Amino acid sequence: MNTDTVVSCVNNCIRRLCDDFVSHPNKLLTEDDMRMHLCVILLEHFGTAQITADGGSSIALHSEVRWYGNGRLKYRSDIVVIDVSTLSVRDMRHMQLPSKGYGFNVPKAIIELKFRRPTKESNRAFLASIENDCSKLRAIKSELSPDSPQPACWVVAFDKKADVSAQIQTSDRMNVESGAIRVDYRHSCSDSTA
Repeated sequence: MNTDTVVSCVNNCIRRLCDDFVSHPNKLLTEDDMRMHLCVILLEHFGTAQITADGGSSIALHSEVRWYGNGRLKYRSDIVVIDVSTLSVRDMRHMQLPSKGYGFNVPKAIIELKFRRPTKESNRAFLASIENDCSKLRAIKSELSPDSPQPACWVVAFDKKADVSAQIQTSDRMNVESGAIRVDYRHSCSDSTA
């Protein structure tokens, strides 16, 4: 699947989850619920088994992916879509970013998730956590080989406490305008129909 197709599929899947959250916010109680629901939608496009670089079989969609640098754990990403043809689970000598018994050279999409409940952190802390994820995504992209295609990146933030969309739209540190990292933010109050 080429990059434009991956971006289009991921955008559509995120849009479906966002629309569902706005209509039925109580379907999602935690960030893990958010991850599970998004993965179910993404599996429609990225759930077909393909051949790996070392002759195994896997799918493109993975969660809780660890990124290593200089032999130590640096980051963890919520959801990653990879080029399965670069995945190795048996022979990792050629991997640039080995990670906990597997490695791949071409991430196609990286998605970070944020979920704020009505009783959780302040607006400032929530916005800082979104900015931190944007910074993490920029750092991951900077450590990839310059010869590899750059992955598309998203931060998807769902908020049940207060609408901070105006602060997200005006934040230079989130790069919302540049498209380098897409920030999809939705606010919704709890409903009684979920």
